[in-house]
Amino acid sequence: MGRYLPASRVQAGSLRLSDMSVRAHDGRDLGKLVGFVVDSGAHRIRSLVVDSGSSQLEVPMGPIQLDPQGLSLKLVQNGGDATTFSAAACPPVEDADLWVPVFHSAA
Repeated sequence: MGRYLPASRVQAGSLRLSDMSVRAHDGRDLGKLVGFVVDSGAHRIRSLVVDSGSSQLEVPMGPIQLDPQGLSLKLVQNGGDATTFSAAACPPVEDADLWVPVFHSAA
């Protein structure tokens, strides 16, 4: 099951991820990063949530390149087709969703 994590709650060091530009693998502008859908069973990011201006899209996660100077993320390869996203239809991330991977043993 996927859970929604707003990008405004996520930082990478001093870099805030909220409102970063997101580009497709072909360089096309997809919009601004507004959140993530976390796979609570696999404990990983399943997709990016992007505000395209006219709607919010769920873009399947794939390898990405981060450009901290340009404040953008670029999908290195196509992870699949984007679909319309509704935060109301996706429960929010809970603390347990984020802590389990830290203490999980792969043994």
